[in-house]
Parts: sequence; structure tokens; C-alpha cells
Amino acid sequence: MKKILAFMLWAALTATAMGQQPNARLTQLEQYLPTQDIKVSKRQHNYAGEITYTISAGYNVVSFWESYFKKQMTEEERQQSTLTVNSRITQRRQYVEGIIDYFRTTFASIGKDAPESYMYEFHKNGLDTIKYSYMGPSHEAANFDYHNKPHKDNEYGIIDYSDYYSSYTHSYTVSTGIKEEDMKPFDGEAFCEHIQPVLKKFMKLKGAKAYPVHWQHDENFEKKEDFCFIPRYGRNKHEFETHPGLATGTHYIIPSEHEATAKILFKQLDSLAYDYITKHPEQPYSYQFREAGFTESNSSRIYEGLPENIKGNILNGSDEFYFYCHRVEDGNYHILTLNSKGVHWVPCDWASLKSYINGKKVYIK
Repeated sequence: MKKILAFMLWAALTATAMGQQPNARLTQLEQYLPTQDIKVSKRQHNYAGEITYTISAGYNVVSFWESYFKKQMTEEERQQSTLTVNSRITQRRQYVEGIIDYFRTTFASIGKDAPESYMYEFHKNGLDTIKYSYMGPSHEAANFDYHNKPHKDNEYGIIDYSDYYSSYTHSYTVSTGIKEEDMKPFDGEAFCEHIQPVLKKFMKLKGAKAYPVHWQHDENFEKKEDFCFIPRYGRNKHEFETHPGLATGTHYIIPSEHEATAKILFKQLDSLAYDYITKHPEQPYSYQFREAGFTESNSSRIYEGLPENIKGNILNGSDEFYFYCHRVEDGNYHILTLNSKGVHWVPCDWASLKSYINGKKVYIK
């Protein structure tokens, strides 16, 4: 009995020391959204003894029902297309209303005892504007915004329809109990060693390859069309940012034919990566993750449901460590572990480059 009481006391003291935990209803909401095919992005930033968590989600639903109607079609085809479009509009409206109601119920519940909250709704002639806000203990905050753009077009007998837009953000900060002066540089070498067990499994797959990376861009060299983003030398007048940009590391490429196995291994890779940053709160980092199943995003070319990136900061300088997981147009899976010195930059055709030195390219064979 004494052991149980001692454990409960320890747990309570630990929770207090670590700071305010997220609101349970908001956590439940964030677990619900992926079940409705809504992408949830999670970021956490650790610096100076505090970890700030940011969860965001949103959905845009735009109508493209015109594609159901050909230039020339019989009356029977037109009527069938009209029935199909109207049915899809009704289903979508029910889908959106169900999601909004979940947000409404959640914010109404947590707002009752909140230090600060408000709920605003405006509805007129099919136009809807909704804003919910919650400010909890220890600066925890959540916001939900929604509006629609109603349309009316009866040329084909289509019922009233709308385009929908919404956004949701939730943030809170937890103290690690570590003083700023006790923070240490992010150890990229130790991180890579920690995830090696899974990387070795990837390399056992047929056709998997690993290449050394050397991407260099000196200050006096400019070729903007080669850059994914433009290096900014002298930004904020920091002396270190006038140094040449150099990224070195390892590029792992796994053929697309291993998709089924890759799904399993990437989840294991994320687990190990997150395990490392959890065990090292004394090392500053930024971590981003998206929850929406294991699917490809054609626009961002980033895995949904896997770590998008981990950025480890080296204190008192611009040296950084990056961990990326991507899938590009070739369908292959790409993992990058990069040590960045000076101004961080990435060449546009990074997926096929072994090295890039001031415009001179060496491609992967």
C-alpha cells in the first residue's frame, strides 16, 4: 500500500514538474479527425528547457461537379449525372456538418471552465462563418475557423452547393525542467546510430542503395534555378550565416516495389526517431509529423503518417542536423540524414544528385 501511495505521489509531482498536459477533449478531437480523412500535422519544438507542441488540421472541399457533364449527352445521361452529383453534394454536406458538430461539442464542453473562451457563429442565406477559441491553463490555446462559399447553378438541375474551408490549431508548452545553460548540441551522429537498426532493414531490400551526399554552395555562387529555396547569406547579420552552405550525409533510396514492407519499416523508423528525441530533452530540435495514414501527397511529395522532418539545432552556430522522409515522382522512397554547416540549402534535383559543388553536378547512376 505504501509503495502504491509513493508511486502516486511521484506521478503527481512529475506531472506538475513537466507542466500542464493537453486538454483531454482536444486530444480526443485530434484522434477523431484522421478517421474522417482529415490530415493532422504535429510539430514540437524543444529549446531552452521547454517543449512547445503544435497540432494543426484543416480541410478544403471544392466542387468540380461540371466534370460529370459532357458537351453532348442524351437526356437520360444528363438526368443520371444530375442524380449522381446531387447525391454526392448531400453526402458531402452531411460529412461536413458531422465534423463541425464534433468541433462545436468539443469547444462547448471545454469552454465552460476555461479561463477564456468564445464561440461565434453567423449563418445567413447559406453562408456560414464559425469561430471557436479556447485559452486554457499554462497558455494552452486552441482555435477553429470555418466558412463556406455557397453557389447556385441550376443549369443542370444541381441543388445548392458550397465550397468549404476550415482550419484548426492547438498549442501548449511543457517544461522539461532543464535550464537553458544545461542544454547541449543535438548529436546527429548518435541519432543516426539510434535509427540504424531500421535503416539496415531497409538496405536488405532488393535494389536499395545508399549514397554519400555533398551539396556545397559558396556565397559568391548564384544559380537560383538550382535551389529548392534561396540561401540567404548575412540574414539578421549573423556572422556564421556568411559561411558557405555545405550539406553532407547519407541518402537512402528504396525502390517503390517494396511499398508493403516500407509501410512497416517507416513506422518502425519513426518510432526509433521519436524515441531518441524523447530520451534527450537536453538537445534542441524541431519535429514534424502528419497523421493521415500511409499515403502519398502529390503536392508536397511527403509521406502522410510518417515523420516529415527532424531538425536538430547545434547551439551557438548555424550547424544543424536534418532527417527527412520523402517520396518523389519516380515513386521511390527517400531517406536523408544531413549535417548542414553554414547556410542550409538543398538543390532542386536532390533526389538524383550525389554531389553538387557550385553548379557542378554528379548524378546518381
